[in-house]
Amino acid sequence: MNEIKNFLSKEECDYLISLIDENNSPSMVVSEGVERDKYDRSRTSSTCNLPLNDTKVKEIHQRIADKLGIDISKGESLQGQMYKPGQYFKPHNDWFGPGSAYNKHCLHSGNRTNTLMIYLNDDFEGGATDFARKKVTVKPELGKAVTWANLLEDGNGDQDSLHEGQDVISGTKYIVTSWWRQKPWDGYQDSKLYNESLNQPKVYTDYKEIPKLSPYGFKLIKCPKETWDLIQESYSTLQTQEKNEVFEGKETIIKGTSKSTLLSFENLPEARTKIHDQLQSVHEEWVGVPLEKTFIYGIRSYGKGSNLIMHRDRVETHHVSSIIMVDKDLRCGCQNKEFGNDWGLDIVDHNGEEHKVFMEPGDMLLYESAVCLHGRRDSFEGNFYRNFYVHYKLK
Repeated sequence: MNEIKNFLSKEECDYLISLIDENNSPSMVVSEGVERDKYDRSRTSSTCNLPLNDTKVKEIHQRIADKLGIDISKGESLQGQMYKPGQYFKPHNDWFGPGSAYNKHCLHSGNRTNTLMIYLNDDFEGGATDFARKKVTVKPELGKAVTWANLLEDGNGDQDSLHEGQDVISGTKYIVTSWWRQKPWDGYQDSKLYNESLNQPKVYTDYKEIPKLSPYGFKLIKCPKETWDLIQESYSTLQTQEKNEVFEGKETIIKGTSKSTLLSFENLPEARTKIHDQLQSVHEEWVGVPLEKTFIYGIRSYGKGSNLIMHRDRVETHHVSSIIMVDKDLRCGCQNKEFGNDWGLDIVDHNGEEHKVFMEPGDMLLYESAVCLHGRRDSFEGNFYRNFYVHYKLK
């Protein structure tokens, strides 16, 4: 932070005050990444953007750019502010945190890197600028500028830039604030990109962002007969086409002494599409929201010794899914028993309780697979265990 005395002359300050008096309206504020309405009680001042085509305003703006060593193209419009007795601006940062306000104001121009604020008068009581984390309070002085950086070197917001405009006790306080961006500032392009983004589907990057859609996160039902008949017909066709399954991250999920294989639906595209279409309404009725089809891989076959590490599915595409139990052979060839134990799915519900779900051919488990931890902790003891997987994402 730096203080610069006599950055503006009294004549320049008086001229800017006259512009603020003519054009001010109640201030708006951004809080916790969300843009509030103009009556938010954390900021009670009045505000106006100073006219870009005004010769004196342009001269002052260029002087600020030269002082900061930043290209003028990165500067927002100068903002004039007026505080009357009892008005204030509660502690805040000038940089935009993650949220709707960042999306609305920063998609093109980037975040605010620097601030330069100028006191236009000092014939009032109160109204100092306090930097609590820096333990610095700046006293207003006509024509004095105060500058500070808003971002850390890694581009994240600097929490120590937190500051407040303290209450004005008497008189009227006038200031001008100049904010500077990471890229050339263009408010129109920021708004344009934001409006375009509203028409794009939400892209999730963390399971905690995905809403919980059902009471528990899973539900065991019977596969609809029409779909089950089509799966059985496809299964009969594919049993001679079994091949080793390869997918990214497989080795971190499927463990044990046996590799999983896949009866792929690549050669049955019509059946795959039909099944996806038929089951979409089943999943949508369960969660009560529209869904979009993403993936059907085929029938996965697990062999003796397999187990599945507890995991969540892909947050981008696997929001609502189902497992359809197709076939299993529990014969184990063990010395002391003919059949191995059944292989249950371990799943953690929305309340944090873990369950073990056992399934028979034709059973269908609906589950929120990107949110609920699931796996098979026990090692499979039989010859094979075959499931069909269906995935959808939120629209």
